[in-house]
Amino acid sequence: MATLELQVLDWGNEPPASLRLIYEEAFPIEERRPWEELFGTEPWEHITWLITLDTIPVGFAVGWELPSAHYFEYLVIDPSHRGQGLGSKVLEILSYKYDNEYPVVLECEPAGYTPMAERRLDFYARHGLHPLPFAYKQPPYGEDLPWVELHLLSNRAMDSCSYEQIRSEIHRLVYKVTE
Repeated sequence: MATLELQVLDWGNEPPASLRLIYEEAFPIEERRPWEELFGTEPWEHITWLITLDTIPVGFAVGWELPSAHYFEYLVIDPSHRGQGLGSKVLEILSYKYDNEYPVVLECEPAGYTPMAERRLDFYARHGLHPLPFAYKQPPYGEDLPWVELHLLSNRAMDSCSYEQIRSEIHRLVYKVTE
C-alpha cells in the first residue's frame, strides 16, 4: 500500500519544478501567487506542505494560521495522481491536524466559472466545505491584476460578523491589503 505524507517545507526550499508547472496550469494568473512569494529565499508567514506518495512528490498545500481561521490558499495535486483519493486524504490529514479549533476556509471559483471550478466545488462539498452566503472578492496578487469574484468556503456556517472578521484577516494578512 502506498504511503501518503505531508512534510513541512522550510523557507528557502521549494517543491520540484514539475509541481510549479502543474500549479501554473491549475490556476489562472489572477488567482496565482507569484512562485517567488510562495518559495523565495525570504522567510514567509504561510505553511507549505510537500505531499509525497512513497517519497515521490505529487503535490503541495499552502496554508495560513490566521487569528480566527485556518486558511488554505492552495492544494495542488499532480494530474497523473488525481482521482486516487489523494486530495481527500490530504484534507483528512489537515483537518485532523487542526482538529476544528477554528473554521477551515478557502477560496474557490463560483459555479459555472469553468469545468475545473465545478469539480473543485463538488470535491470540497464532499469534504464539508461549502460556500458562505456572503459576497467575496480575492484581492489582486499584482498591480496589473484584477480583484476576482470568488466564493469563500468553510467547514462551518457563520454569521456575517464572523465572516467579516475572517475576510478582513485574509485580506490584511494574506494579501497585504489594508482597508
